Formats: sequence, C-alpha cells, structure tokens
Amino acid sequence: MEKLNISKQLFYQLVERLKKNIAGLYFSESDKWCSVYQKGDRKFAYILLSKTKPKIDIWCLGNVDFIRQKYVGKIKFKLRQATSGGFGRDFQINFTLENLEDIKNAVLLLAEISNSWTREELMSAFSLYCRMPISEISPNNAEIIKFANLIGKTPKEVAKRFLNFSKIESTKNILGYVENENKEILASFTENWGKSVYESENKIIDFENKLKNIKEFPSGKERESIVKSRVNQNFFRDAVLSSYRNRCCITGLPFVELLNASHIVPWAIDITNRLNPHNGLCLNALHDRAFDRGLITIKTNYMIDVSSLVNNFLDHKSVKNYFLRFKNKRIILPDRFLPEKSFLEFHNKNIFKK
Repeated sequence: MEKLNISKQLFYQLVERLKKNIAGLYFSESDKWCSVYQKGDRKFAYILLSKTKPKIDIWCLGNVDFIRQKYVGKIKFKLRQATSGGFGRDFQINFTLENLEDIKNAVLLLAEISNSWTREELMSAFSLYCRMPISEISPNNAEIIKFANLIGKTPKEVAKRFLNFSKIESTKNILGYVENENKEILASFTENWGKSVYESENKIIDFENKLKNIKEFPSGKERESIVKSRVNQNFFRDAVLSSYRNRCCITGLPFVELLNASHIVPWAIDITNRLNPHNGLCLNALHDRAFDRGLITIKTNYMIDVSSLVNNFLDHKSVKNYFLRFKNKRIILPDRFLPEKSFLEFHNKNIFKK
C-alpha cells in the first residue's frame, strides 16, 4: 500500500473522531491543504498530508505555552518555523500524527482549542450562570476562574458563554439569534429544572474530583445524598437572589442575611418546579412570611396586592409602613427569570386571602 494512502487513512480516522467531539465541524480541501472550521466560519486548524511518509502535519490556534505544557509527552510537537502574515501570527502550534495513538491525543487537543463545549460542560455552566448576578459576569470573577479551571477552558471563554446565556432571558424575540446548543440547554432546564440541576451538580463534582485527582468517591445512595444536599442548599436561593441583584423585590432591602428565596407555588404543592427560578421571588423575611401566609400577593401584572385582613390593624403605623404603602406598587423586576404568570395566578387564587 502506498504511503500516501496510509496518510489518507490516518486523515479519515482523524476526521471521523473530530466530528464526534466538535460541534458544527467542517472542512475545506485544496490540492495541498485542508482547512478545519467550526460553526461561525471560525478556522482553527490546517492539515497537510505527507506524500512521502505515513504522517499528517497539523497547524492550529491556541496558547502555545499552555498547550505544550499540558500535552508534553502525548503530542509530537514540531518547532514552528517563522512565517509572515496571519498564518504565521495565529497558527503557532505545529505537531505531527503518525499512528492511531497520535490521533487520540490530537483529538483531545483540537477539541480543546476549538472552543467546543460538551453537553455536560454546558449544563454545568448554565447551572453556575443561574446563580451569578449578570453584572458580575467577567473573566476576572473568582467563580468563573474556578469553573474555567474545572473544565479546562479560559475564564474569557466561560464569561463569553455566560453572556450568551444572558441573551436567552433578555427577550423571547432574540431566541432566533442564540446558538442552538444554548437554546437546547435552556430547553433541558425548562422541561425539568430539578433533573437538570441535579445532573449539572453531579457533573461538577466529577470535574472537581478529576482536578483534585480523587479516584475514590462515594457512589450509589451516598453520592446521590451528597448531590441533593448541594442542590437543595444552594441552587434555588442563589439563582433567585442573584436575579434580583440581592435586593427584596418589594422594598429594595439589600441585606442578604435578611432575604429569602420565596416559592410562589409552595414547595410542597409543586414538586416539578421546586428549583425553577421562575417560581421564585426575592423577599425580605417579613414579606416572605406575609406572602407565604397569603397576606400579600403579586398579581400577573407584577403589581403588589394586600389582603383586606390588614384593615383590622389600620391603627398601627407599622401596618401602613410595611404593607399598605406598597399596595398597587410594581415589584422590582429581576434581571432574568421573570416570575411565571401562571405561578402568580395560582398564588392569587389559592393562597392570597382577599
């Protein structure tokens, strides 16, 4: 068999595996070169097949020092020759493939520098995004830096992904311009918040264990208990409070210690929406209790209504200050996760004491 054919076989193996790992991948071939693109027409690699030896040469984007250090001993790097123009400036990483083992490691490298995200990474990222105030999304944010380290991406990549997520909640009309993979992740959470949050938290634990090189971690019911504990303690409260910028939606009170993430449809009544941020309001402790007992409600136009029961205490100045002054006032709307009107309607009809 001719050596060129062997190189072709290696090339086809590489292509097959890359397509399984990188979303929206496509190639453009000429007589000498094969350019590798992903969706958005982003070219991230060039491939050259040898005519005299069974090998493939690849030039790709990426942080040279970081990639070389991470894949030392796994990738056959070549000394990059200086060239002019954009190719010489951008495609600084150069390495060779000669067998199937080389292809295995090359796929990992190329998937990493392609900016592609696995479903598990996207699910985990969306879960963290839900718990972070939009105003704090930045490559310098400590939580974003920590998460980027967990999944092997740069803080800039993670921050950009979070900003893309924010477009989903900004207006329904923009959904047509949001990447399909982001819309698919939103759909997964919308369909079942509890299942999706559990899945994402479960995967974050895997990322953490891998980073810490923890090979023995509880499994079965013990692991399930750990994951559920993390989910129940953190997600709903963080998602709701961060959406309201840590301020009570009625009074604007900014003391986190005095704020609660209040369920519109009570926890015990609707299991499927226990973790749905659209089923939450950020309320101070007093108004949280009043909302829970039906002394106040939020109407579907986001206006505050007060129960007639408070009329029995009109002689008390505190009742006017804490309740009546807010009647027919609009709540402070969240940056995302607007309260679902069907949930508000349920509270109006079934809990509110008119």
